[in-house]
Amino acid sequence: MLRTPVAPVLLSLVAAAALSGCAKRSATDSSIGAPEPMTGAPASGPAGTAAAGAATWTSPTRTGADEAMASRDVARYDGDASVSAAPVAPMQEKKSAGLGTSYGEQRFSSVRSVRFRRADMTHPDALLSLRYNDAEGVSQMAHWKTGQYPQRANFQSGALALTLRDDAGNALPGAQIGSDVYAVGEAGARYTIGVENHSAQRYEVVASVDGLDVIDGGEADFTKRGYLIDPYTSFVIEGWRTGDDTVAAFRFSDMDDSYAGRTGKARNIGVIGLAFFREEGQVPHDELRRRDQADPFPNRYAPPPPGYRANGY
Repeated sequence: MLRTPVAPVLLSLVAAAALSGCAKRSATDSSIGAPEPMTGAPASGPAGTAAAGAATWTSPTRTGADEAMASRDVARYDGDASVSAAPVAPMQEKKSAGLGTSYGEQRFSSVRSVRFRRADMTHPDALLSLRYNDAEGVSQMAHWKTGQYPQRANFQSGALALTLRDDAGNALPGAQIGSDVYAVGEAGARYTIGVENHSAQRYEVVASVDGLDVIDGGEADFTKRGYLIDPYTSFVIEGWRTGDDTVAAFRFSDMDDSYAGRTGKARNIGVIGLAFFREEGQVPHDELRRRDQADPFPNRYAPPPPGYRANGY
């Protein structure tokens, strides 16, 4: 029987949609939890919650004295003079163009511990990503590149799929721009990340939004742990995880009000990624794809003999 080392181990969250039995216990096994089926209602707790649709973050007010322009009247014969001043309206702070993802209101999303050992700790079997922006930003990107508009904000690689969904669970509109898929969002709107597994394997899914890990809020990294998804199931990631039973909703926002922007990590705003890691002992994703595309009759027509030329000579 293998022993679990005393050294700290990373934890994994598992999708609660049809969770399977625990994997074999091993030296590098680790455990933690997964999202329960979502109720769609904001969570309530002793600390209180923000109203649905309202983001937790608010813009800070800059301090400083208002500038004023003064005009001096002509002095009268008795030496008296008058000075008048008209205050100038302060210039409005210019916000950055485009959308980010804010740290929204709390919502119920329960997780529990499971065991999962990756076949490879640092090299995922599949990488899926979607980019997002408002309609104007997507249109500008389409002019910069070559694209088609509209379609659905969905990206699929074989049996694995990533979809951005609105508050009602519908796929957001999207655009294929070059090799990238862009989702079209609107400031203030809530969205979720749909994850689908149409294969017979179980995967660990490490997710990032704007370059930040959705579980701990730090910079995303393949070595961090994620959610588990069972074969032929799907689940949604509703927000930044704040506890075993709550998340802060994903809401489109101005870039300046985004979670990444407010934590000083705005470099990668506008992209969402999923990294899929297969479980140890399972067949690699590429091998499954090869088998799925295997052709029982690869040569349906008679090939020409060696040295044959089209003109017959």
